[in-house]
Amino acid sequence: MNGVITAYNKQRGFGLISQELVVQSIYFDISDCKAKGLYIGSSVEFELAITKKGKVAKNIVGVTKKRLKLNTV
Repeated sequence: MNGVITAYNKQRGFGLISQELVVQSIYFDISDCKAKGLYIGSSVEFELAITKKGKVAKNIVGVTKKRLKLNTV
C-alpha cells in the first residue's frame, strides 16, 4: 500500500500515515520503519496489519518520486 506520513512524534516513536481517498489514518511505530530519514510529507510503501487495537502499518519503506526530465530544444 502507498501513503504519506502526516504526523510523527519522534520522542514517543510513533506516527500516522494517510492514504488518498481513505478517511482514517493508519498508525505506525518507528520500530516498523525500514528506512531512516522519513519525515512529515514523506511518501511511503507499507504492509497493513490488523491488531487488537485496529489497523497498523508494518515494514514501512520510503518511496522516491521520479522526476520527469523534459528535453529542451
